[in-house]
Amino acid sequence: MLEANTVHLQSGLEEIKENSTKLIQAITWHRSTLSKPPTCKSLVASSSKGSSVWTEYKNDLFDEYGGMDSGSHSLTLGRLYAWEKKLYEEVKAGDCTRKIYERKCSRLRNQDVKGYDELAMDKTRAAVKDLYARILIAIRSAESISKRIQKLRDEELQPQIIELLKGLTRSWKVMLESHETQNKILLEVKSFACPTYGKFCNDSHRLATLQLEAELQNWRACFKEYVAAQRAYIEALHGWLTKFLVPEVEFYSRGRSSAAPYGANGPPLLVIFYHWLSSMEELPDKAVTFSLKCFSKDVRALWAQQGEEQQQKRKVDGMAKELDRRTMAFQKAETRFLESKLTDHKSEPEMEQRNEYLTEKKDQLDMFGKRLDVEREKHHKHMQETQRIILNGFQTGFSAVFESLIGFSSASLKMYNDLITRSENAEKDGNLSYIEGSQVEENGSR
Repeated sequence: MLEANTVHLQSGLEEIKENSTKLIQAITWHRSTLSKPPTCKSLVASSSKGSSVWTEYKNDLFDEYGGMDSGSHSLTLGRLYAWEKKLYEEVKAGDCTRKIYERKCSRLRNQDVKGYDELAMDKTRAAVKDLYARILIAIRSAESISKRIQKLRDEELQPQIIELLKGLTRSWKVMLESHETQNKILLEVKSFACPTYGKFCNDSHRLATLQLEAELQNWRACFKEYVAAQRAYIEALHGWLTKFLVPEVEFYSRGRSSAAPYGANGPPLLVIFYHWLSSMEELPDKAVTFSLKCFSKDVRALWAQQGEEQQQKRKVDGMAKELDRRTMAFQKAETRFLESKLTDHKSEPEMEQRNEYLTEKKDQLDMFGKRLDVEREKHHKHMQETQRIILNGFQTGFSAVFESLIGFSSASLKMYNDLITRSENAEKDGNLSYIEGSQVEENGSR
């Protein structure tokens, strides 16, 4: 996460620039370096020239849209990574110099013990002094880089995190209201006004069902990726911030792999990420993924039901064609019998035999018609079952999804509000580095 690829960022922004130069200015650079970014209202107005379907948005979230007030978060993380890499290289180089310095010191002591001539010892002594000076320079350089990193952390990263939390609070507030409205509308649905609803399903209906299932699966996958990405982001920054703690600080665990640090020298931002990481574990994200998974299965069951309905429809159509064919054949046979009865002088037994044959065929035709009526009734029941699944199943399935999303949105909103309140209260008290429970642990260890 800290290895932010600014080159990739810039290349992606160049593609956006082709579509809207003003929009890229709104999302890329610090607001103070630009003129006021265009509002969503102006962007919509400019786009409406080619389409009449655009409407004028008046939501504050869009009207005041722009870059972060505290600067580009991605660029800050990129600079932090660059300085961390530079610090690592300095420390590594300094450590190599220290090892060489220790070997030279050992050689100088051996030369002194063995009574080497003064010229050789002076040469070794000069090398030792030079290495010692280089070590001091490396230490100063590392200290300077560390201060730069801490300055970036406190003056850029921390305000950006606070602004990010506030933005997420507003975002999840909108999400909560939207999901509540969606769920309310869904519960009020009593029937569908779609012109194709209530008619027998065809291949296009089954294709739409498969597409809906695919979208639900994609929705579930994207949601899981969102939660996993946020958790990985928090864990990465939390783990990085713990590196700023003094070595004397002891760690303790509450059934987690990550420990809870405590100390006055800890970075103020650490408390936010510690509680953020703890709160993420309590979010009901599994309820959302479970409801989406269940609804996907229901949609798959609908697809199977539509298949059974189609199969029954094909059976009914085939039997109807067969009934028409048999009816025409019977009518022709009956016509020939009547004609032969008038023109031909057949014996009475022969005429009786033909009459019985026609009667038998008529009975078979009537039985086949009854079978067709039974199959038509079955098809009608299949259609009713399909309609029931669509109305009740969709209502139940979507309602479960929206209710789980309402729960997740509400928990997320509370989490971000609590994090903002906690950081503001701690800042007023001047005790940002305190993490609840750590003081108790420290007192218990004394």
